[in-house]
Amino acid sequence: MTQSVVISSLRWVMLMALQIVVLNNIYLGGVFNPWVYVLIILSLPIEFSPLAVLLTGFFTGFTLDLFTHTIGMHTMSLTLLAFLRPKILALITPRDGFDFGSSVNVRDLGWRKYAVYALLLIFSHHLVLFSLEAFSSGLFWLAVQKTFLNTLLTFVLILIIQSFTAIKEKA
Repeated sequence: MTQSVVISSLRWVMLMALQIVVLNNIYLGGVFNPWVYVLIILSLPIEFSPLAVLLTGFFTGFTLDLFTHTIGMHTMSLTLLAFLRPKILALITPRDGFDFGSSVNVRDLGWRKYAVYALLLIFSHHLVLFSLEAFSSGLFWLAVQKTFLNTLLTFVLILIIQSFTAIKEKA
């Protein structure tokens, strides 16, 4: 458990630095903005308690809100993702349950289950994030468009990251 906390902490620092320094400055066509920081919650070990996942989601969202001046939008959307995570994991749990020490990644879950898991959570996160943004500006249809497009972009980037991780772990 201690090793998984250290790995999760290092992943948190790396993904938050990537999100804040690089990805927050990328806007493709005014609609696309990759939100890869959701991988922090998606990749937490299965044995983490729901409370630990919720607190990590809240703290991560709050930290990003401080750097992006978004006044709670990331906090709310990432806390919701953290809340939904155990419910989505329950949908994809094998009949015998997960092996102790299993991680939530493509290697341990397989592409199909990981895709269901990641897409449902990313879509939920993005729907809340862009709905909150739209309520402040009154642009509901733009929020719907951004939700779908950014869900696809973020999902593809996460799959690329997962592919590199799977290759590294096999070596």
